[in-house]
Amino acid sequence: MEVLDVIELSPAEVRNIEGAIRQTNAIFALEGFEPDDFTRAIDAAVLAGRVSRMQAGDEMRAWVAEHKTTDGFIESRAWV
Repeated sequence: MEVLDVIELSPAEVRNIEGAIRQTNAIFALEGFEPDDFTRAIDAAVLAGRVSRMQAGDEMRAWVAEHKTTDGFIESRAWV
């Protein structure tokens, strides 16, 4: 398995990311949406410092452009 560089997050950065995740989930919940395993996997990887939110988004856009689906994306990532 590929060795990944860990993004060192300060406790304040972790709290900020956790807060942003909670707010995002609350906003979506107002419309009846709940986070799925796909979203939770990305959130966990971001909080663990294995990937940045921007990098995850960039990689997912590239995956979808090539495959025309998100199927297989999470399973293909070394940072999950």
